[in-house]
Amino acid sequence: MRHRVHAGRGEDWRILREGVWRHRVEVEIRPAEAELYFRDERWTDRANTEIRFRALVCNADTGVNFAVIAPDGSPGAGTIDQTGLYRAPDKGLFASGTTDLVVATARADPLRKAFAFVTLIGVGPLPVPAPTIELWPKSRTLYYASGDDNAYIDERNKMQLFRAFPRNSPATGVIWLVDGAVQGGSEVWFLYRPPPSGGTAEHSVTVQIPGMPQVADTAKVIVLNYVWPGL
Repeated sequence: MRHRVHAGRGEDWRILREGVWRHRVEVEIRPAEAELYFRDERWTDRANTEIRFRALVCNADTGVNFAVIAPDGSPGAGTIDQTGLYRAPDKGLFASGTTDLVVATARADPLRKAFAFVTLIGVGPLPVPAPTIELWPKSRTLYYASGDDNAYIDERNKMQLFRAFPRNSPATGVIWLVDGAVQGGSEVWFLYRPPPSGGTAEHSVTVQIPGMPQVADTAKVIVLNYVWPGL
């Protein structure tokens, strides 16, 4: 196509240039800014942790490529797919107020881009509860199997079944100790039997979370002999 410009009052025309004029590709992204919560934010709807961006391309029909970057050009905190769906990251070490840039790049002209701002807010999930363990019962009085008049005592009063209640434990079992000595078994149930005979004594039954000796609970057991009144 020839483009001409009028050179004067006469009919003389001068050719300026020869070529084809093309309209420049333009890109617009919507919304231009958004505020989202971290994906693992406590007490928030998951819908508030993602948003879909839409890109409008003028003078081209090949669409855009989406990407997420930080303001300094490094990789962004969140992610976006090629439909424009942006997902916020988990809180991790990101500070509340972290900013991402969503970039829409025209496929027809990679130099034509549009940007949107995403501000990530929140304090993240609830703190992980600390491991604890509880032992039941906390105290018990038992009798020796033999000695004095212990034969009159029901066998159920010569043993005690303890139950441990571990919570938020990283381990699958527990450790039992009697007077500081580790006993066999890792189940939450433990049947304690006192020595066969002896004098009045106090013993301890302790349960711990494996690998965490500071997370423990202890029960007190008093063992004695029974003397029949009047004998």
